[in-house]
Amino acid sequence: MKENKPLVSLWILMYNNSSDLKETVDSVLMQDYEEIEVLFSDDGSTKIDRDAVEKEAERVRKKYPEVRVYFNPENVGTVAHINSVIERSKGKYFVSCCPGDRFHSSDTVRCIAERMEKKHSLMLTTRRNDIYPDRISVKPPVITGTALRFAPRLLCDYMLRKRNLISGCCTFTARELFERYGKYDTDYRLLEDYPYVIDLLRNGARIDFMNLVTIDHSIGGVSTGKIHPLIWKDIVCMRKKLLKDPHGLMKRTVSFLAETQKEISKEAD
Repeated sequence: MKENKPLVSLWILMYNNSSDLKETVDSVLMQDYEEIEVLFSDDGSTKIDRDAVEKEAERVRKKYPEVRVYFNPENVGTVAHINSVIERSKGKYFVSCCPGDRFHSSDTVRCIAERMEKKHSLMLTTRRNDIYPDRISVKPPVITGTALRFAPRLLCDYMLRKRNLISGCCTFTARELFERYGKYDTDYRLLEDYPYVIDLLRNGARIDFMNLVTIDHSIGGVSTGKIHPLIWKDIVCMRKKLLKDPHGLMKRTVSFLAETQKEISKEAD
């Protein structure tokens, strides 16, 4: 490995969606960055073509020799699954792309690695294209980047009262992030990035932004349909934790969480 190029661990995380794997792998193979290890990891799918996964892994090995394939014997949930992949990764930076999604261009991984290396980023969030059956929608980026730089507490407030503005599919991390702050909280089952980002923001951690489309995100996949009941339970769990320990939150945020907790809890029942 060349000393001036950090190793990137590229995760292909699967759950009952191996049929969309080929186009994702195609986008991996077009990358112009050399120092990549690729981890295929399935979280105990009941419907997965293992032969197809192994076939795609062999395709990747022709370009990137360091390829490993894992099949969890049972479904452990997104949080525990990603934590296990973190432990198995050797890279300095972690990049992921799920089946059905694809890297936007051939220089995507290189741009991510170079930016994180230059800025000493622990977490870098970017832009994505949402791919619908009949159209493409580019997510507007500027407000998120501006808020991260100048008003992180206001962004945290907005994300708790309105919606999450930091998309997990186009947000990338460094190994040092998890060494410093720990891995994802296993009190949650499916919701890994949202509570983690909220904790980073309210504790004053820096999240960097790059005004670049990195992922073409397929709408209609495992994570983009109707909200799963377990996600509602994770949201209720997060809100309870924040109400118990509200440090770093604005007063109006705490009031909002308290006032709407019963309503949110109904969604989890």
